[in-house]
Amino acid sequence: MNFTLNMLLTILISFAITFVAAKIIIPILRRAKAGQHVRDDGPQTHLVKEGTPTMGGVIMLIGIVASSFIFAGDDLRYTVFSVITVLAFALIGFLDDGLKLFMKRSLGLRAWQKIVLQLIAAAVVACLAYYWLGLDMAFVPGSGQLWELGAGYIPFTMFILIAMVNSVNLTDGLDGLATGITLINSVTFLLIFILSVVGAAVVTPEIASDMSNMTMFTAAVAGSCIAFLCFNSHPAKVFMGDTGSFALGAALTAMGIATDMQLFLPIMGFMFVLSAISVIIQVGSFKLRGKRVFRMAPLHHHFELGGAAETQVVSGYMVATMLLCIGGLILFFVSM
Repeated sequence: MNFTLNMLLTILISFAITFVAAKIIIPILRRAKAGQHVRDDGPQTHLVKEGTPTMGGVIMLIGIVASSFIFAGDDLRYTVFSVITVLAFALIGFLDDGLKLFMKRSLGLRAWQKIVLQLIAAAVVACLAYYWLGLDMAFVPGSGQLWELGAGYIPFTMFILIAMVNSVNLTDGLDGLATGITLINSVTFLLIFILSVVGAAVVTPEIASDMSNMTMFTAAVAGSCIAFLCFNSHPAKVFMGDTGSFALGAALTAMGIATDMQLFLPIMGFMFVLSAISVIIQVGSFKLRGKRVFRMAPLHHHFELGGAAETQVVSGYMVATMLLCIGGLILFFVSM
């Protein structure tokens, strides 16, 4: 069957599975009283979100995992690798959400527990990429050069993975924000993968097959995000929780790892990175100077407390992400 048709069908199937799963699971989450607790020191407009079902990342996981394999080729290594990456971090998020909601531990996993679990998951993923997939390079944006990292590839990949997962997690604070940015990045990766498949098919059919499978995985992520936005856009009927934000951060990183494009992630996903940077600046400034730089961190809450409506902030982040992804595409074309 035609490659492009397979990709489009994967998007549609993932959308359908996620949409149906949402219709089934959201009422279950409501009955289980798996509702979000809203901090009273944040934007007052968020108080109406109290009790909105969370852990909705489970909904996206069903769509992503179920549809990633449907049109995958014979060599499933890249697909299995990507799904393992997503599930490993989703499980950490699920534990964190579960402790918050059902064990009534307000902060979920303790900081050291979360760090240890993320390090273990990242080490497993990095070793799979290095030893199983045989990856050890990173593409330098705009240069056309590949850095051969050797054994240094493992700590490098671990750092990128943990940084990306936590950046997406910190960005997940407004209705549709993290989902929308992930969708835009996924569509951009789809374009890159399509070009990679077309270019590689002439020279190395093996690479074309691997990229084809990554295309189907990325299409599954995109389709799931589109469906989830139907329920997560303002006013949100469900939140993804750490289950979802960890999974999406891992999914985007898997896309980067598979194509040696890890260094494109902080460019196209800069709005995620910006959230993490704002938190680091805020915490560092308060500890060193006793003063805060922002009204509230992450940065999107700073804009809200400055008078911007939630939908305005989300729209601004979407536009900025589109421009950043266009920049990423330009860097990719320049390097071809």
